[in-house]
Amino acid sequence: MEGLLERDLSQAPLVVLDTETTGLSPALGHRVVEVAAVRLEGWHELATFNEIVNPGRPMDAGASRVNGIYDEDLVDAPPFSSIAQRLWEVLDGAVLVAHNARFDAAFLGMEYALLPPPSTTAPTLTISNAWICTLQLARRLFYFDRNSLGNVARRLGVPTGRSHRALNDAHTTIGILRRMAQQMEKLHLHTVGDVLHAQGGAIYVPWRQPPSLPLPLAEALSRRCSLEIRYQTSSGETDRVISPLYASEQDGMVYVIAFCHMRQAQRTFRLDRILRARLVG
Repeated sequence: MEGLLERDLSQAPLVVLDTETTGLSPALGHRVVEVAAVRLEGWHELATFNEIVNPGRPMDAGASRVNGIYDEDLVDAPPFSSIAQRLWEVLDGAVLVAHNARFDAAFLGMEYALLPPPSTTAPTLTISNAWICTLQLARRLFYFDRNSLGNVARRLGVPTGRSHRALNDAHTTIGILRRMAQQMEKLHLHTVGDVLHAQGGAIYVPWRQPPSLPLPLAEALSRRCSLEIRYQTSSGETDRVISPLYASEQDGMVYVIAFCHMRQAQRTFRLDRILRARLVG
C-alpha cells in the first residue's frame, strides 16, 4: 500500500465496485447477492467482474423492492465461495473504490471471513486493500444537497443507468470519481494518499470482535459442528438443529447466524431466545 500512496490517482490501479445484498447489516445475517467490480488503470478498464450469488437465505422484502432481486432469481446462482477466488484476483493489489465504502467493505469482508478453511497449500483469501469512498468525498469536499449515488451523479453531470444493480452502479461510481478527480486537481489533491486524506483517512474491512458465547455455542463455532437447540419464537418454543456460521452483536443484542436444518436456509437467532443448546455428534 505504501507504494500506492504516492501514485497519481489517474495512474494507480483502482477497482471500483458495488454490492447488492439481502438487507442492510451483515451483523444481522444479511449477505451479498450481487457483486460487480471494474479494474482501472489510467482510467482504462482492464477487467470487469459481475456475478449474482445465492446467499443461502431469503431476501428481505425491502431489499427486493430497492434492487429488484427476488428469491427466485437466486435459486440457480452459485454461492459466494465459488466466485471468491476470481473476484479476489480482480481486487488484488488495487485501491478499492465504492460509494458508501464502509457498507461494501463490511459485506465483502464478512463473505471472505465465512469461506471454508483453505487447504494446507492454498492461501487464505482476505481483503486488506484500502478503500476510497466517493460518499465521504462528496460529504467533505462538495457539499451537495443530498449525497445519494444518483444525486451526486446528476450534480456532477454523470449519466446513470438502472440504479441499484451492481454493475450499473459501479460504472456510475467511475464517472463520479473521474469528475471528482478533475475538481480535486484544482485543490492540489493528486495522489492516492491525497485523496485518502481528503476523505478523512483510508477505509478498511472492519475488524470484528466476536461476542462472548455460552460454551456449547462457542464450541460449535470452533469445531464447525451442529447444535440441537430449543428456541423461543413469538408463537412458542421450537426444537431444531442448527449449524452456527458466526456470532455478532448489534445495538447491545447478540445474534447467532446459522444454517437452520428445519428451514434448510440461513437464519438469524437471538442469543437470549436460545433456551437450551447441545452439541450434535
